Amino acid sequence: MSTLQRRVVTLASGTMISRVSGLVRTLVLAYVLGFTPLADGFNLANTIPNSLYDLVIGGVIGATFLSVFVQRITLDGERKAWRSISSVVTLTLIVLAAATLLTWIFAPYIVDAMTAFNHLDPHRDAVVLQNQREVATTFLRWFAPQVFLYGILSLSGVLLQIRNKFGAVSYAPIVNNVVAIAVLIWFHIAVPSPTVTSVLGTRELTLLALGTTLGLLAQFFVLVPSLTSSRLGRVRLRLDMRDEAVRGVLRLGGWTILVVIVNQVALYFVLALAFGVGGSGPVSAYTYGWAFMQMPFAVVVASVLQAVNTDLIALYTSDDRHGYSERLMDAMRTSLTIVVPIAALMVILAQPIVALLLNHGDGSVKLEAGVGLAVLATGLPGYTVFQVIIRGLQAQQRGVDIFGLYAFQNLGTVILAATMGRHSLGALISAISISYTLAAVAGLGIMHYRQTSVGAMFLEPHLRRLLLASVASALTAAVAYSFMGSTAGVGLAVRTGIATATGLLAFLFFFRHALRKSDFGALVRGKV
Repeated sequence: MSTLQRRVVTLASGTMISRVSGLVRTLVLAYVLGFTPLADGFNLANTIPNSLYDLVIGGVIGATFLSVFVQRITLDGERKAWRSISSVVTLTLIVLAAATLLTWIFAPYIVDAMTAFNHLDPHRDAVVLQNQREVATTFLRWFAPQVFLYGILSLSGVLLQIRNKFGAVSYAPIVNNVVAIAVLIWFHIAVPSPTVTSVLGTRELTLLALGTTLGLLAQFFVLVPSLTSSRLGRVRLRLDMRDEAVRGVLRLGGWTILVVIVNQVALYFVLALAFGVGGSGPVSAYTYGWAFMQMPFAVVVASVLQAVNTDLIALYTSDDRHGYSERLMDAMRTSLTIVVPIAALMVILAQPIVALLLNHGDGSVKLEAGVGLAVLATGLPGYTVFQVIIRGLQAQQRGVDIFGLYAFQNLGTVILAATMGRHSLGALISAISISYTLAAVAGLGIMHYRQTSVGAMFLEPHLRRLLLASVASALTAAVAYSFMGSTAGVGLAVRTGIATATGLLAFLFFFRHALRKSDFGALVRGKV
């Protein structure tokens, strides 16, 4: 097994377990809070710190730090490079602390802005809506330290990635999820039937919020042993705004901040519209659907991209354009081979999956979260291509191109959401899938303009066979599902399980037999 394969296996296994624990956390959250105003208040407030972190500095960390750090180590050597890295780390800590404080101070105004479209649903009770805002504000104030903790976790991940240490980062979220699950179970025991009115101002509400934040702190503590054993002792509190690394981050970060701004504007628009659509927990339905859609991406694509990231930067920095293009195409090919068939099955089986996991096994009614998952799944392949292209452009330090792509994608989301999504959650979410797919096509055009032949892989027979096998898999699963009639409980679970297994077997059969032996052998041997 090659070094890259070992990295991918380590990342994928850790990410898989972390995502499964995250899925359990989502299931427990849905069981405890349901699709209620309290659930929407919690999910809305829990989304804001991550969004604000991305807006303030998270996007810059993800898009520029690793590239700049690896470049400085390659060009300047270890000793000088770590002085530069220390300046960047110190500046980051200052920004994170300020952002955390401002989030706490302005929490009521942030919540008011996120609920500005509530007038779209005239049937909402004004008292419940006001209590929901107050609960969300309480949550947000206790969640404010998450802005700082997200930053510390991202910094730790970048520093460990420099040393090609991936295991701890991929496994650490398990601890966070375990803490959150324990807190949710305790809350359910303490308050079996919570509402925004009954929990407002209570100790139980405070402990639920505090426990959620402490989960992130526990996640950081898990990383400490890896950090201390990774020869990172040269990191010091040192601030030099004239340092080359700081200037590089600020130069690239300017475009990245613009990227994050357009991302957050689009996210605000989607969440605010979802809040205004009305119905049973629309924000929670979108949040849960997005979480399920992200599972295959996070386990497969994110692991592949994290494993090749350092290599992409090094290959491009050393002017090995052919090696860079090949590595990026390998990452794209591997990602799509897993994501496309999973997305096809998710489109067909979204409703029973959501019913089993989030609605106590009752699939007798159509669920908004199921609609959201199915619609998001149609855009998963485009989302995957888009993210691979973004990672490739980050390795090239193409800040303008990245901003242009994100601006195009988010503008598409806002326009489509405004025209289609004001009264239907499914139509609102479809704006996201369509915009990512269009942005992926635009991204391929940019890569071609930059003389990186990633688009050539879409003409390969492998992709056509993959698409045909995935369609056959989805149709087979649909037929198998339609032959049975159970809509609840064990019967629905068996029905969904048989349909899923039948679809997967159909994919393996059609894909294996449609693929030439040489192509299949190369794939199994691990071209990536």
